[in-house]
Parts: sequence; C-alpha cells; structure tokens
Amino acid sequence: MLISLRSCRSPLLSIRKQFLSVARYSTESPSQTATYDDGYDSSDLVNELQGDGPPTSGTSIKPPRSSLPGSGSYRLPVYQLHCHSTKNNTIVTFTNPNGNPIAWYSGGSCGFKGGQRSSYEAGYQCSVKVFERIKEVAEKESLHLDLCFKGFGQGRDAMQKALLTSEGEFVRPLVSKVTDRTPIKIGGTRSKKMRRL
Repeated sequence: MLISLRSCRSPLLSIRKQFLSVARYSTESPSQTATYDDGYDSSDLVNELQGDGPPTSGTSIKPPRSSLPGSGSYRLPVYQLHCHSTKNNTIVTFTNPNGNPIAWYSGGSCGFKGGQRSSYEAGYQCSVKVFERIKEVAEKESLHLDLCFKGFGQGRDAMQKALLTSEGEFVRPLVSKVTDRTPIKIGGTRSKKMRRL
C-alpha cells in the first residue's frame, strides 16, 4: 500500500520543524540544506524560526516580545471593581480577572438601615472598605483595575469622590479603564405607575 508524501504533509511538517530547530544549532555548516521530495526547502523554515538558544523538549518557540500584547511587555492581570448604585442601595464588588468575586460590600453590610443604605455616606463607606481589600491584593501581586459603574444612585458619586481623596490614593494609579454599564431604555416596556404619597 503506497501513501503519497503530500497526504502526510501536516504531520511531517511538525516533525520537520522539530528536527530543523535542533539541527540549526548543530556543528554542521549553515550552507547545507536538505531538499525533500515535495520541493520544500529546509532553509526557508530555519529562517522563520526565532529564538536565542536551542529549544528544549516539550516547549514551543516563543514569538518575539514585540508581537506580544502590551507593547513589548507582558500584560498584568486585570481585576474589576463594580459599583452598582440604585435608589435603594449601593453594592460594590471586587472581582478577579476571571470574574469571581473577591470581596463585596453594600450599604446594609456597612451598618446602614432602611433608606440610609442608598445615601451618599453609605456609598462612601463601601468604597473605603473595598479600597482596603484592593490594597491587600495589590501588595501581593501587580495588577490593573477596571472600574465599572452601573446605575444613577448617590453611591456612584460617592465612589468617584472617594477615589480622589486620601483613601483612594493607593488605588487611583491602578485604574486603567473606567466604564459606564448603565442600561438605558429606548422605547421598551411600559413604566410602572407613579407612586402616590
């Protein structure tokens, strides 16, 4: 049973790349190149390979640092800080790059009851507590922070002001992006009836 070389080209290419990457660092003269039956010249592949030393077994050849994201440097993990402020409460959540929550605080968990949970002071206290938690994580590893706002409550303004004060002095340089994720209804369903007092 005969098998053509072109039908086995893809598995042979991976073997050929491994062989030539090792052969590149051998003592043979660089002018010697092998030509295969399908017309593929090994010198073209050797010129495409990049690296500073012979590759080790089980590792792939890394691309040059200029082609990696982050303009020549490895990108830091991006944590997220969500501020959901409604007319009844303020909820602040600090998550890891995968979206799993690390810490969260609300107006009720900070000791405010009833209508005070949505006040400016409740949002400020939530922000100060989550800033302390972010500082603990940032001391262990370097990170960037994405700030996401949702809603038009008073807690939104409280977090902005807390970032500009001395409590947010450590967190402020970590913020790399600010996003407003407040859903705005265009048309949509009928609103609830007006509340009568």
